[in-house]
Amino acid sequence: MSTRVVHHSEASIWTFDRSPEKKRLAIILAVSVVAVLPVLIFGIPSNRDLSNHFRFALPFYDSIASGNFYPGWLAESNNGYGDPSFRFYPPALYYLLATFRFLTGDWYVATLLTFTIISIVAGLGMYCWSKTLLPATTATWVALLYALAPYHVNQLFQALMLAEWAASAILPFVFAFVERVCANGRRRDVAGLAFSFALLVLTHLPLTVIGSFALLVYSLVRLRQNEQHRLQTLAKLATGALIGLCASSIYWVTMVSEIGWIGMNEVERDASVDYRHNFVLSTFSPDNMNVWWMNILLLLTLLLFAPTILLFRRTASVQRRSLQVVIVLAAFSVFMTLPPSKPLWKALHILQETQFPWRWLALLSMAGAIVTTAAIQQLWNLRGRHARIVRLSVVGVMVISVAFTFSHSVREAVYLARPKFERTLADVRGSASINYWFPIWGSSTPRPMNDRVEAGNRVVTVESWASEHRIFSVVAGEPTEARVRTFYYPHWTATSNGQLLTTRPDKDGALLISLPSEGGSVALDFREPRRSRITRFASLAGFILIGALSLPTWRRRKDEY
Repeated sequence: MSTRVVHHSEASIWTFDRSPEKKRLAIILAVSVVAVLPVLIFGIPSNRDLSNHFRFALPFYDSIASGNFYPGWLAESNNGYGDPSFRFYPPALYYLLATFRFLTGDWYVATLLTFTIISIVAGLGMYCWSKTLLPATTATWVALLYALAPYHVNQLFQALMLAEWAASAILPFVFAFVERVCANGRRRDVAGLAFSFALLVLTHLPLTVIGSFALLVYSLVRLRQNEQHRLQTLAKLATGALIGLCASSIYWVTMVSEIGWIGMNEVERDASVDYRHNFVLSTFSPDNMNVWWMNILLLLTLLLFAPTILLFRRTASVQRRSLQVVIVLAAFSVFMTLPPSKPLWKALHILQETQFPWRWLALLSMAGAIVTTAAIQQLWNLRGRHARIVRLSVVGVMVISVAFTFSHSVREAVYLARPKFERTLADVRGSASINYWFPIWGSSTPRPMNDRVEAGNRVVTVESWASEHRIFSVVAGEPTEARVRTFYYPHWTATSNGQLLTTRPDKDGALLISLPSEGGSVALDFREPRRSRITRFASLAGFILIGALSLPTWRRRKDEY
């Protein structure tokens, strides 16, 4: 008769005793809701990033409502000149906001629901990852410790880095499936890796870059621990990543292809987003508020995690070995925030584009929560004369970290109740882009125009004016150039009477269209290139493949005697 031995990590996510699992999930759900309770009570945290997020989210929703499910041009920004930020900012967060806006009919409620869902996903992600390394009961409390992590709290309540905060909820799932592929290598584990990685790419680009480097380090250390089937496991990890890239290609192929067409930080430079000025502990002057505050967050994070990590040597040897890779990840994350890592940043241009080395504190928050949860159990197993003093000291230091985090990051946050939030959204319409999203031909101060189209002495009548399709008519007259209140971008195409008209940027970046002497109607369309259509099919194919790999394999079970 056959005997089947189930490895702990193999059964950790897909197989469980329903009753205890329901209790653990209920705890995680409660912790996740409590983590955003101040928002649900007092309102939406306010920060300069709030306006930028909703400057994007409002027209994104409008485009979807009008039938354009993947818009390519943000038409209303910059007082109607528009910008191409839809093409460069990952869309997943805005699809989530738009979905709740459709369901509720209210932006305020939709935003609260979005925050709550992201918080729950973060808790579940940390549970799923830590459950591959720790007993399920212990893993439950990782979600609590992650919810208390100073940087994670700061992402929402002070910085309002919504996309990064959302990506911080997805990244733990990627680590969970990397661990599962290394342990089991089943098809659905590869599918889970591909899906979670695709979602990460579609949510936040800087954390995708940082997370990819962290995943590389994590995978190499993990493979070194697993002597058997190393090449096969590496191939499965690579397959999952490649399928994830295929599924998310609808976004990143356009971004990579057109990145040279936007200002980034080159047209109007802003030193505050230069990576060289944002290493933690590089300065202690409050003149650089970003670094000054991140110094404090690093200290608070170490206060929360370090005392119990010191007790980690007392944990069981099997558990220590399984968590070595997480400790390496935590140490590497700290290193990447500090000035000694500058040579690595200088050598890797893609890292520089993430702007802030302190973003690595997100990885430290995840790894530290897992190791600390494992180690804190040893507090209650300590024996000897000084055991009580050690327990009180460790718990006291952790309480100081949590108390400071909530008294400053949460209590001192500026909350917008519904009336103020709705007024803020009203002010967002047509507001200026940040310098990253201006086309390289554009200016942050284009010449004001009284009309949407100017054509010298020739009379212009605007017949329709949608985000990506406009029609106007021009009377006959001398050949001239029409100036359109829209920034030039290579995908704008003008036609009249079946003839393609020449376009070019004005000195301030406005779109100029060469008009013939004949009068007639001019159609101005934002036409996606052929590669955009190809990547849409590629993304669809990628998600179909993920679904196929997720299906169970039906095989006849053979008993062994």
